[in-house]
Amino acid sequence: MATSSGAGGGRDRARQAFASLAAGSGAPVTAHDWVTETFPVEAAGRRFEVRRDWRTRAGTSSYRGPIGHVLVTSTPLSGSRWELHQVDIAPLSSAARRAGDPVSGDDAFDRRFRVRQDGVPVREQWLDAPTCAAVTALFDTPGVTGPVWVQGQRLLVLRPEPWTGLDATTFPRVLAAQAALATALERTAGWRGPVA
Repeated sequence: MATSSGAGGGRDRARQAFASLAAGSGAPVTAHDWVTETFPVEAAGRRFEVRRDWRTRAGTSSYRGPIGHVLVTSTPLSGSRWELHQVDIAPLSSAARRAGDPVSGDDAFDRRFRVRQDGVPVREQWLDAPTCAAVTALFDTPGVTGPVWVQGQRLLVLRPEPWTGLDATTFPRVLAAQAALATALERTAGWRGPVA
């Protein structure tokens, strides 16, 4: 059957690309089921889980992310303020038809990115200028297409297959840029004194 061969070909390609990233990171791969695999890695002083998943919108209308074989890098966010606040950031070029909130106050940022958030707010101005710069730097990193999510007190970067351009040289740059954004999000969710 042509469709199953195409699906199998995509799965094999995704599995091989994932194995190559794990080998380049010096990490063992753990298989969870027929399509889900993970490996741990440390970058820029942070722990990451790298996951290969199959995502679909079938049977649910609430999933807003990429479908098919998806590479997900995630790192925990410290502090409790991110437990109940979810964020979805994507370039407008890939998500123009979806609603978003202009929460940054930075016109250039709001013209480039769409931000959706729900749950208990972290605090006003969580998306300040340094955090906007960290988001922009992450999306300017080769290999990052997005979206970027905060979900379940974790910062996730998702990328649908194919994962071309990601290898032992470029992948650590992606993780370093994601680590910088995680640090910025932790800072804005923490206590800040009055502006001088």
